[in-house]
Amino acid sequence: MTTYNRIAEYWDRVFSKTDIGPITSKSVGHDDLDRSLDWLCEDSSSILDFGCGNGVLLFKCCLRGTKNHRGIDISEEGIKVARKIQKDSEIGNFTFTVGGVEVLESVISDSFDGVILSNIIDNLIPSDAIKVLKEVKRILKIDGKVLIKLNPYLTDEQIKEWDIKIIERNLLDDGLYLWNLPTEDWTKLLEKYFSIVEYKDIYFPEHEQYNRLFLLCNNKKGEKLLKYA
Repeated sequence: MTTYNRIAEYWDRVFSKTDIGPITSKSVGHDDLDRSLDWLCEDSSSILDFGCGNGVLLFKCCLRGTKNHRGIDISEEGIKVARKIQKDSEIGNFTFTVGGVEVLESVISDSFDGVILSNIIDNLIPSDAIKVLKEVKRILKIDGKVLIKLNPYLTDEQIKEWDIKIIERNLLDDGLYLWNLPTEDWTKLLEKYFSIVEYKDIYFPEHEQYNRLFLLCNNKKGEKLLKYA
């Protein structure tokens, strides 16, 4: 956890200013992300969100019919907000835990139908990102699903223009860690663990940027899920 103390403090400041009432709509306000959550939740009962923040995506899953939900995040304030939303919303079965990769390692094998990694896997140092992928594969059931959303790739010109610190090679520090791999490299890495069902660049007009969305299956072929590609 020591490595991420500064990051946790940043998110604590963000979430301490958050005031979210009960979650009553299953939509996140983005068509591509809504469709991806529909895919993740179909025929799924249990969902884990690593890097869940205030847990909003888990509540959106619950409103899609999932039953058991586990959220893990290093931000104590984020988890505090998630627990408040749970209390106010009075829906579903949720467990929220403050922590990082070490908590994921304690999760029982083959215990979840789906996992969310939304803007988290590339905000870890590379060795931890690899650990997370291995742990996710371990805890997922056969044919379990993974939704991964990545930050945009930054070019050398952008890194220089925005004066972003280079820690080493593709690991950057722009206030948060960023493992800045091009999409081709992420694809090769993810294919070592999962079958890729779909990839799409999705645009967020409020941030004027694209995120990279992967839908994955915990098998090597993924035939059962290819209808969504």
